[in-house]
Amino acid sequence: MNEIDPEIERNLNDKIRLLSFYIMPLYPGLLISTAKNEERSASSEIHFILTNRLGIEESSFRIRDTRISGLITVGLDDDMDPSEIISRLIRLEDDQAYFMHCLKIRPIARVIDADVDTLVDAIREENIQRHGSFRISVNKRHSPISSMDIIKPVAALFSNPVDLDSPSWEIWIEIVADRLGYAVIEPEMVFSTQLAYQDQDDDVPNWFLD
Repeated sequence: MNEIDPEIERNLNDKIRLLSFYIMPLYPGLLISTAKNEERSASSEIHFILTNRLGIEESSFRIRDTRISGLITVGLDDDMDPSEIISRLIRLEDDQAYFMHCLKIRPIARVIDADVDTLVDAIREENIQRHGSFRISVNKRHSPISSMDIIKPVAALFSNPVDLDSPSWEIWIEIVADRLGYAVIEPEMVFSTQLAYQDQDDDVPNWFLD
């Protein structure tokens, strides 16, 4: 069997990576889960809430279907903090029920190639200094990388105790094909709108019913 010229192989890999960026995009910002075939409804919902309820300019974000069932990505401008946006969404939901199609919203602070060494280098460069216990959560789609191959080298960067049940903070990692997004967050920054709705008082207004 003839070997592929290394230069040709590199060019081919670059083209595949560029193609997957457009076919299965992942942006710094928000990653939102919805029900199967509800991606368009979830996109309209988060668009309305960001513009009409949070007052964010439409030019400051972009919403794309990841081409993975039940998953959309919302890219935010560089000067916008995804965790701060989620905090505002949580406060908004405390006052009135707004979400029907967006089921879970996660912050993505940075997006890199889905490569373990690249991730370890990126987190090491951030020089994260946090007290208390932590955990590492990994969700992956269309990726051959095993979760433990990610967790072990990343966890080795920290001397903090690991707590899988009730950590003080966590490193949240999402992989979509050959793109990897992550954020260092407090656990409550992964916003389950369904749980928030269940916790609301009966007298909280429901935007859909008004």
